[in-house]
Amino acid sequence: MPVALHIPAQPDQQLRPSRIIAQGLLNPRGVCLQDDGSLLLAEAGSGLPDQPFSGRISRLRANPQVPGEYLPPQVLAQGFRSMNMQSRMLRDEIMGLSDIALGAGRCLASQTDYVAGSKLIDLQYSPPEPVFHSRGNLNSLCYHPARQSWMAVKPDSNQLVEFTGDGEQVLAQLPDLDQGQEAVPVTVVPEPHTGAVLVSLFSGELRRDPARLGIEFADKAGQVIRVWPDNGRIEVLVRGLQLPTGLALDPHGKILVLELCNRLLQPLQPDWAGEALHGGFERFSGRLLRCDLQQRSVQVLADRLDTPSNLCCLEDAVLVSEGMGLSGRAIPTQDNQAVPLTGRLRRVQL
Repeated sequence: MPVALHIPAQPDQQLRPSRIIAQGLLNPRGVCLQDDGSLLLAEAGSGLPDQPFSGRISRLRANPQVPGEYLPPQVLAQGFRSMNMQSRMLRDEIMGLSDIALGAGRCLASQTDYVAGSKLIDLQYSPPEPVFHSRGNLNSLCYHPARQSWMAVKPDSNQLVEFTGDGEQVLAQLPDLDQGQEAVPVTVVPEPHTGAVLVSLFSGELRRDPARLGIEFADKAGQVIRVWPDNGRIEVLVRGLQLPTGLALDPHGKILVLELCNRLLQPLQPDWAGEALHGGFERFSGRLLRCDLQQRSVQVLADRLDTPSNLCCLEDAVLVSEGMGLSGRAIPTQDNQAVPLTGRLRRVQL
């Protein structure tokens, strides 16, 4: 069992150049890189009550005139259900399309839909057709080459699941964390050199103080774990993360992981009237970390990110999906101004 790398209180600051490559997005989630250099993007939707089917899948083509830039998104499929979970969670959480991944010559997207049922949909069809159905919340999605199967994590049931021609099976039931809170898996990625998968654990609510409903999470309780699909064995690789979301392996095998925010505050209570509140997650306080398990080191590559959720690795950069919540609502900035909430893609140079 490896000794877990613990995130230090003050990691090494190695901030990289970054820039916004797309904005005005509706809760951007998973992004994947295609062979022609274009990007496929899943957006969960606006969360607005008059736009219940605003989820969409778009393609961003590389700008031939400007390396590293992209042309405006081209919508490939739309009309997917977008669900605002504020009334239930008191936080800025919009569910719908969650991830998109390539494998075995196919491109699938995962969708959480508590009304019509969650599913994996195949983008080779127009409109995309469901190929697997599932109950509950389907989050991150990946293809496992060695097993020739699709895998996803389910945050509401704390499971790693696999989809094959025989349907869905549970590969691992993730145990509660140190203070009894649910694990809440967010992202799953294959680890090619071991045949295992890596999973980020967001860490669930403690639910001990009714006055802090929606924002009572254990501080720095998130983890990155390794799960062996053959037998469900679990190893903890990284500890001490603050609400980790997106996860990826860089070209050198180092772990890239997003922390959603620095702290939780200002839940959106039922009587919220639209004033500028953080909405559970402190806005513009997320960061991108690089964890080197061999050298036992942690670096901060980007900070002041707004509720970052997903990562996509390029050859020399990584893309970060930002801006989670009810589209257009006023949110506070780090300097106590108010700006409209909007989704965007950020390119961080590696």
